[in-house]
Amino acid sequence: MVAWILPIFRQFRSNLFYFFLFLGLSDPISSVAIKVFSLRPENIQIIIAPILFWAINVDRQKKFSINKLEIFIFILTYLFYLLLDNYNITLLFIYIAITIRAIFKIIFALHLNQMINIVHIVLAFYMISSVVSLLIYLNGDHQAIVLFYINLAFQTLIAIFFSIFREDDPKLIFKVVPAEQN
Repeated sequence: MVAWILPIFRQFRSNLFYFFLFLGLSDPISSVAIKVFSLRPENIQIIIAPILFWAINVDRQKKFSINKLEIFIFILTYLFYLLLDNYNITLLFIYIAITIRAIFKIIFALHLNQMINIVHIVLAFYMISSVVSLLIYLNGDHQAIVLFYINLAFQTLIAIFFSIFREDDPKLIFKVVPAEQN
């Protein structure tokens, strides 16, 4: 929990700040909601997940906006919340959508600017590991708990990475130059 609070401070004023703000606050808010209100952690996560979907693409140089896809995800999330008994399936759907959005972020930067940002690649790996972790949890196999904890350790290392490096760190942004034609 503490490991994910640190990136909030490091990512301040970067485009990923809101993503890490909501990600870092989600576990402490869930813990308080569990202890004080006896809520399940999925109840809080299902509120924060669509916000993460919005926050991963925020451009802080532009004014606040929510596009149609984000509105669709918000509506679909709450429809799934009402219709499905297992909220983790809804979380899985949103985490997959966030993962796709993170991968598109990499592809668009590569296509439009011929640049690769290592922070975006690590973010995509984090989201893939979150999807895998949720799949392991949904599997419910007793031996899968070992994989869950290994994945948790991996995610903690990723949190440390985001506590050290910012999205706009020039050491982690590489210009991709096409091979010269003969």
